[in-house]
Amino acid sequence: MAQHKVSMPAGRIDVRQELEDAPLGGFHIRLGVLIAMILLFDGYDLYNSAYIVHYVAGPWGLSPTRIGIMLSSGLAGFAAGSAVSGLLGDRFGRRSILLLGCWGSGVMSLAIALFAHSLASYIALRVTMGLALGLLMPLAITYINEIAPKRSSNVFTSLFFSLGWVSGSSSAGLIAAWLTPHYGWQSLYYVGGVALVFALAIQLWLPESPRFLASRGRWEEVKPLLHRLRPDRAAAYDAGQFATGGAISHRSPLGLLLSRDYRLRTLSFWAAGALSLFSAYGLSGWLPTIMLKRGENLSSSFAYGSLFAGMAVAGGLISGFIADRVGDRRRVISASYLLGAAMVALLAWATDRTTTLIAVAGAGAFVVGSQIVLNNLVAATYPTEMRGTGVG
Repeated sequence: MAQHKVSMPAGRIDVRQELEDAPLGGFHIRLGVLIAMILLFDGYDLYNSAYIVHYVAGPWGLSPTRIGIMLSSGLAGFAAGSAVSGLLGDRFGRRSILLLGCWGSGVMSLAIALFAHSLASYIALRVTMGLALGLLMPLAITYINEIAPKRSSNVFTSLFFSLGWVSGSSSAGLIAAWLTPHYGWQSLYYVGGVALVFALAIQLWLPESPRFLASRGRWEEVKPLLHRLRPDRAAAYDAGQFATGGAISHRSPLGLLLSRDYRLRTLSFWAAGALSLFSAYGLSGWLPTIMLKRGENLSSSFAYGSLFAGMAVAGGLISGFIADRVGDRRRVISASYLLGAAMVALLAWATDRTTTLIAVAGAGAFVVGSQIVLNNLVAATYPTEMRGTGVG
């Protein structure tokens, strides 16, 4: 058998159960803030190309087709980075791959500001930057789910995802409206270079995921983390022995995703994630340009993009709260998808500003908000040894 159930020896401390049963404490908050810092610049850098189209379309001779290629170049790199991030994270650890993505995205943001002088050079640099950004989100989601207490897992993960990724994506429009008219489109990417400061903070203060350490039998590294997450159990940790309950697999994580036990769920997640992200990235990428075509000025067009991203905070937190209370993420996701589709349809037909505002806000809340809960569902579905690959 490739996978078998491991019973917990008497007197052993189950690390997984200890993490799930832990009360929410200060160390949880600290780790959540560090993950939010990672996601902040992931969201900021992923969306900011939408706000430079206005400036480069003329000088670079961009047709609508070329604009589409420009906007999708970063997403192509992001998709490739996301595809391999989980495999790398499940093999080498969450922390090291997160650091690689943080340092890489900060360096590439500065490189775009300094060296992107044409569509070709922008695309080459943007794809490379997308690869670095793609390493971040799957493993950040994996990490925060692995430390989240079970009783508040949806709200906890939604809160820090919203504080990070959603705040970053919404701030891109606000910073663009404030800086780019005075300092040029490159200023957006100079701001993105601040990620290097955040990368240093992650390097200094983010430990490896305790679940990953437990899956590798690195108990001496697990113990001090459990001391900080559950100080009330310190005496038990000092006296006891650790073990990891659950399933142990001898197959590769990628093979397990499509094994008989997980195949249907994996294919369902792929379909839901692809459609959800297509909607989210399509709207965020084209919304400022569409608003300009409708006659809005530059600042208000960028503000619509920020509203779309910002409302995901409310949508994600509300969806997470309901999911914790209902206990069934699938029902919450399904309802959010239906409401999101209605808001996108309303946006297509909107002819006045009030209706447009409602449609953009609703689309952000339900399209991106549902993605946050979907991420949590995916992370909760797979065991530690394949969780990063599953989320990626």
